[in-house]
Amino acid sequence: MRNEILDIIYSAIRLENESLPEPIDLSAGEKTPLYGRGSAIDSMSLVSIVVEVEALMEQRVGQRLTLVDDSAMSSVRSPFATVGSFANYVSKRCGEVVDA
Repeated sequence: MRNEILDIIYSAIRLENESLPEPIDLSAGEKTPLYGRGSAIDSMSLVSIVVEVEALMEQRVGQRLTLVDDSAMSSVRSPFATVGSFANYVSKRCGEVVDA
């Protein structure tokens, strides 16, 4: 399931890249900075990506999720820091056991 989640995240990022003046470079794979230090996107772009991931999760795997909540936003280590941390977070929200 995690590979499918990664595919969904990459799809959401590619869609957002179409509207960004400086697209997110995905060459680092799961280590790609998504939000925070080293990232080129702002909070609005992050919200767009997260909303798209939520929509794609429901469409592709039938899993309805709300990925932004108080615990995610107050976490010391943001689940949105990298593509990999975001995938781990989505996996956990789906009830999957993740080796972080």
